Amino acid sequence: MNALPTSTPFSRLLVGFASESGNARALAQRLGADLQPHAPQVLPFNDIDVASLGHGDVLLAISSSFGDGEPPANGEQFFETLRQTPTLAGLRYAVFGLGDTGYPNFCGFTKALDAALSERQAQPLLHRVDADLGYEQFFQQWRPVLGQVLEGDLNAGHDLHLQVTAYGEDNAFAARILERRRLNSSDPAAWHLQLDIAGSGMAYRAGDTLHVVPENDPALLRALATWYGDSTAVAALHDRELRLLSKGVLRELARLSGSEGLKRLLKVNQKRELDAYLHGLDLLDVLQDHATPDGVPLARLRELLSPRLPRAYSIASHPCHDQLSLCVREVRYTLRGRERFGTATGSLLHGGDHARVYCRSNPGFHLPDTGQAPLLLVGTGTGIAPLMGLMQELQANACEREVHLVFGEKHRQHDYLYRDQLQDWHTRGVLAGLHTAFSRDGVEKVYVQHVLQQRAAEVRDVLARGGHLYLCGNKRHLEGAVREAIDAIGGEGRWDALRNEGRTHCELY
Repeated sequence: MNALPTSTPFSRLLVGFASESGNARALAQRLGADLQPHAPQVLPFNDIDVASLGHGDVLLAISSSFGDGEPPANGEQFFETLRQTPTLAGLRYAVFGLGDTGYPNFCGFTKALDAALSERQAQPLLHRVDADLGYEQFFQQWRPVLGQVLEGDLNAGHDLHLQVTAYGEDNAFAARILERRRLNSSDPAAWHLQLDIAGSGMAYRAGDTLHVVPENDPALLRALATWYGDSTAVAALHDRELRLLSKGVLRELARLSGSEGLKRLLKVNQKRELDAYLHGLDLLDVLQDHATPDGVPLARLRELLSPRLPRAYSIASHPCHDQLSLCVREVRYTLRGRERFGTATGSLLHGGDHARVYCRSNPGFHLPDTGQAPLLLVGTGTGIAPLMGLMQELQANACEREVHLVFGEKHRQHDYLYRDQLQDWHTRGVLAGLHTAFSRDGVEKVYVQHVLQQRAAEVRDVLARGGHLYLCGNKRHLEGAVREAIDAIGGEGRWDALRNEGRTHCELY
């Protein structure tokens, strides 16, 4: 890439964009409004005359990528013309790319655009931005630095590197596990995990999710090898999914084994019976119950099973010191004489010193941009995780937003996760309200929805002032119960109205 500029005077400022969903267009229009003193022209790429670009021009390019790294439709003609242009010497530019790390060719078009401009002797004002779905955070950092450069501060952008690394299940980052700390004294255990992501280039914000690519339980792999009478089964199955067995896998096992019992369970009208049978079981159990090693050859089983599936967890922190926190519930039990561990929690808590991970943006659970609107945070059990992250983000940004938190668990003495931190925030006024529901401490069970209704006037006032409600916990009962409580407090249809206004944010598992 060409060096960053040594001079910035310009005669024409173009803000070009290419957009499929409208996000890049919206950012371009915002940037154009912010740069009004420079009289920018805001145009789709295809409306820019490439032949006219040259000395005295600055092009600020904001674009998404379409499909597998292709330009959006309103940028195709521009890019084709650009590639046929031999030189653009004298042009200065900056590229802000929007992408999705879930796609293999992340920010493919804007990377190609940056390379094409540089190859034609155009000079970059700033390092290219590769942003994911959480692009707003990068834009907020990029915009003021760009302004400084345009005003003549030539060194402002030298150290600004805003590039998300596109990790995924096939190239996850090996994060060192710095801390495993138990948060409760009852079973099942809840744990705080601290991971080191230094050097990863991963960018996240509170509310995002961390995907863990787990290691399979060595004891389970050895037991499968014993069942097959073949020690190579450990290596053959180490990267296969051994717990979450799809109906397609089960149907093929039934066909290969000829098991009438498994075939019966797979009938459409036996869904409840199948779910009950599979609860707590793994591949070895199904093989022992319905197959023989000769009927299901090891090589065929490896082909049949999907790759090991990542498990997703809400991040329990705000980015700080290249670290990331999780709050997880341990899955550990004994069944049929074998001790079992959750695939991911077993790996995280009882495996090695590293975990293979990658982040995914979750904009629906980010803090709202609506100024100082109050927040009502409701979490049960390890559903406190993303709420801790949101609180840390508010603190890091010195935001004085009014926040009320309702936390639910079984016993105050044994299960009050993050008690000291929550109480400290409340004492210092960071939390305007801290309310708890410990369902097993009294004669009658009290849940978070009951606490909401007990504090109806307060809840009604928060929502009347434009408040946002964040809800995280077990999906089986939580959303329905809280929905009923909000409707009881605010009137029938209040929950739906809040959802339609974008003021409910749910993370249920």
